[in-house]
Amino acid sequence: MTAIAAAIRFLAALAAALCLLGISTTVFGAERSAEPQRALLEAAVESDLGSLYPQAAQRSILSLAREPTESEASAREGLLPLPDYSGDWRTREFLSGDWGGTRNKWARKGVTFDFHWLQVAQGIVDGGVDTGWTYVANLDYYATVDLMRMKLVPGAMVSLRAQSRFGRTVNTDTGLLLPVNTFSAFPFGSEVDEDIPLAITELNYMQFVSEKLGFLLGKITTMKNANEFAGGEGRTQFMNFQFIYSGAFAQLAPYSTLAAGVLWTPSAKATVTSILMNTEDASTTSGFSDIGDGASWWTSVDYRLEVSGLPGGGTVGGVYAFDGDFARIGGINFDPGTGISLTRKDEAWALYWSAWQYVYVMGGSAQEVDPRNGVQDLQGVGLFLMLGLADESTNPATFTAAVGVGGRGVIAGRGHDTFGVGYFYNDLQDPRPLANNPLAQRTQGLEAYYNLAIARAIALTFDFQWTESAFRSVDDAIVVAARLNVRF
Repeated sequence: MTAIAAAIRFLAALAAALCLLGISTTVFGAERSAEPQRALLEAAVESDLGSLYPQAAQRSILSLAREPTESEASAREGLLPLPDYSGDWRTREFLSGDWGGTRNKWARKGVTFDFHWLQVAQGIVDGGVDTGWTYVANLDYYATVDLMRMKLVPGAMVSLRAQSRFGRTVNTDTGLLLPVNTFSAFPFGSEVDEDIPLAITELNYMQFVSEKLGFLLGKITTMKNANEFAGGEGRTQFMNFQFIYSGAFAQLAPYSTLAAGVLWTPSAKATVTSILMNTEDASTTSGFSDIGDGASWWTSVDYRLEVSGLPGGGTVGGVYAFDGDFARIGGINFDPGTGISLTRKDEAWALYWSAWQYVYVMGGSAQEVDPRNGVQDLQGVGLFLMLGLADESTNPATFTAAVGVGGRGVIAGRGHDTFGVGYFYNDLQDPRPLANNPLAQRTQGLEAYYNLAIARAIALTFDFQWTESAFRSVDDAIVVAARLNVRF
């Protein structure tokens, strides 16, 4: 048994034991206040464990920490508040509404369903490997079973996410190492831009067992990050990967994989998260066959702060991968039988810092801010910064940086429109120590988008990108796109 297999099985056993503890304890029982899990859930949104939550959990968690409205008071019979499927099509959160009362009925019983449809028309109008236009569509399905609302397991829920993708992207034609259309790059298939009829990318169990401790076990996705102005998985804010996650992490963090995570909340403004996951992506597999083939241990500290009364926050963290198979940059072996080959390493690491801060808010900042929901929550303007460092012996991108500005409602009468402008920079080194070096010493780029809110559930985005190629032989690219996002 390898070290990673033993570690994951140990965490699985620990999770099972904690689950039994959660069932038998009265921490979340009817005779105790719901405040402990509300505080933990609020902190979880600010932590990297929030990336493991399904969409429905993320958009409702922060409301658990407020004084409840009448509908929220009813919602707190469960772990999650009840979503509101009613209302006019222009103002309701889900375009298809309540389905004749069926959707609200199921939600009151603890079962919710969401459906997202994303379409992207994107083209390289100059430079790159090749010019031309592409079209791709992504379907995203979410289901959440609130076991607490069902009166089965206090403080527990089960989350399911499935995804489909059809069409192709320009990601392989820009001359970059990372995608310019991030959301449509996932889930991974056996080939780039392969059609994915259906892939189960999340299936996990979440259990809160005390005021300061929670855990998760199962299959997760990892692209949700806690940055108010640079997140959204590439679906609602920036499209380029560099403005969603540090490029230093791309080598070590799979999109969908098996994981076990622990969350500890020592205070209301700080959260420590530790997650152990397979390094191999399992978008279209169960992930069990990857146990023992390498793991990534992700640990982070999330914090919240205010500057001049305006909300801000950030994340400091790192990932250590072990029992893997990484090419050692600059290392060469010569074998008379096989010829020249690169030496390998079984471990690698990366560090990162992500920060955001509002600098101007219209009408005050009393509204809750959820930095993981992929939208700017307040009407105003803010700044963001992301920095990354990676293992020089294994990663072509040794230093990454992204900085920019974002906002909402800056045009009169368009209070829900959002925008962003960002710049990224990467230091590069070629993994093949040969005289003919195809990689440039750096890559950089700009992106600007404007998100037009047609209705609360419908958004049309216009996006522009200029990217400096990572390859010496490829010209810089100008990429434009139109993105339509609908929540059903």
